[in-house]
Parts: sequence; structure tokens; C-alpha cells
Amino acid sequence: MSFSSSAKEDLVKIRLKSNPIRLAQLAGLVHTCGALTIGRGRGAAFSTESLAVGKLIVSLSASLYALEPTIELSERERRRPLTLVTLLGDDAERLLLDTGLLLHENGEFSIGETVPKRLLPDDECRRAFLRGAFLGSGSCTNPYRGYHLEIIARSEAFAEQLLTVLSAFGPEAKTMLRREKPVVYLKGDEVSAFLALIGANASVLKFESARSERDFRNYVNRTTNCETANIEKTVLASTDQVNAIEIIEEHMGLNRLPAPLYEAALLRLNHPEATLQELADLAEIGKSGMNHRLSRLVRIAKEIRHG
Repeated sequence: MSFSSSAKEDLVKIRLKSNPIRLAQLAGLVHTCGALTIGRGRGAAFSTESLAVGKLIVSLSASLYALEPTIELSERERRRPLTLVTLLGDDAERLLLDTGLLLHENGEFSIGETVPKRLLPDDECRRAFLRGAFLGSGSCTNPYRGYHLEIIARSEAFAEQLLTVLSAFGPEAKTMLRREKPVVYLKGDEVSAFLALIGANASVLKFESARSERDFRNYVNRTTNCETANIEKTVLASTDQVNAIEIIEEHMGLNRLPAPLYEAALLRLNHPEATLQELADLAEIGKSGMNHRLSRLVRIAKEIRHG
């Protein structure tokens, strides 16, 4: 099961305390995965990849309106089957009008793009609305691969409504266009904040656990890479120094060097894998002093090579 599916399985189990909260959540679902149907009167049709979400739509609708719901699965080749929900009956048109998908003004009907503000009077209803929107067309990447959550909107107006409602709680979302459809998305810490906001507590724990593990892995990799780079740097420096000392020995002899340089040369020859600090400790001098002596040896070798 994907991380998104697991999150939605958690969300559909949340008990809603009142009809206004149920209606706000249903409105979020209507505007993301619902549509108007015209057959035996006006009705609503929903399409979702989650059977649990389909059952939730039926349950919410039946608790608020007198409807004739049907639910069925539509098989798709090499993909998860779609859950199709149809709502007909005496109250189907009222459901569409209440949630704002259908507008009736001046004796004419039209399609609405946003949820009526009267359905979002308080924080609980606004959370339910965001939860319904995520259940309807939201998705979240596996936190082991990245931190990205998005909700596909059907119109710029609905995307703006999502941004406005969400910003009042704190998380900062952004929008982008994909296949000419606006997408509201969050990244990084905002993903965890959104999941907590809509009540996906089990998913928040999974998200934070995965993020901690991923961040620790990245830290270990960075540390290992840094240590590897330092080792390579030490080996290259040691090789240059040993080569320089061998040139000095061949052309003039180490015993002609000043005592401090002679000691440094012998230490490097006897300890080719030692770090600069380790050589300094053996000579009982500072690290900068040992670095100065070895650099002098390399310069002497260069002077010998260039006559």
C-alpha cells in the first residue's frame, strides 16, 4: 500500500462530531472527485482509486440527505480499479446546491467552482474541508523518497480557496499548473504540518520516522564522504612529501639538512600513512610547525629538480 493510500485509510476512520463538519468534508470531496450527472434528474457521480473513500462518500451523503447511492468497481488494465459512486434521489440536487457545485441564480443553473463560505464557519469545519479535498484528489510521496504533498484542483478559484483556508492554519502552500490544471502543493516540513492538521496522526508518525532515518543516512554519507576526502588528501600529501625526501636523499643526502628538517624527513619516511597531527605529536611540536618543515622539504626538492 502506498503512503497516500495508507494516509487516506487513516483519515476515513475519523469520527465526525456534527452535521456541519460532515457537510464541510463532503464539500471538499464533491469539488475534487465529484461531478454533476443528468439522467433521472440531477445527481452526483464520484470517481476515486480508494474503495475506502468511496464508502466514506456514501456514508457521509446518506447521513445528511435522502439519496439512492450505488457503488461499483471499474477495472482498469494494469492499474488499480476505480471506485465509482453515484448519488441519485430526491435530495441529490440539494446536495449539489448545498456544497456549491451547482448554483441556482436568477432562475438559472450553473456550475460552481468553490465551496460556499457558510460551510466553513470554524476551524473544525475548515479542517474537515481540507481533509475532504485531500481524500478526493490528494497524494503524498513516500517520505523515504522525498517530501511532497499535492491536491489537484479543477479551477484556479478552488485552488485559491484551498490556499486561503490553509494559510490561516500556518502551512505555506504553493500552486503550479500541470496539464492545464492547477495543483496546490506543499514540501518539506509543511507536508507533516498538513497531515497533522487534517488528523492523519499515524501517517505523521510514519513520515517523521522515515524523515529521521533518511536525514541520518544523509548525515552518515556526508560524514563518510568528508572522511574519505580527507584520507585521499592526506595520502596525496604524504606521497608528495616522501618523493621530495627521496630526491633530497639521492642528490644531497638527508644528513646535510638542518636538524629540524632531518627529523621531519625521518618521521615522514618511517610513518608514510600518518596524518600531519600525528607527525607533530611524534615530534612534540605544533601542527603548523610540522607543516612548515614538510613544506620546506618539498620546496628544497623542487629547487633540486630545477637545478
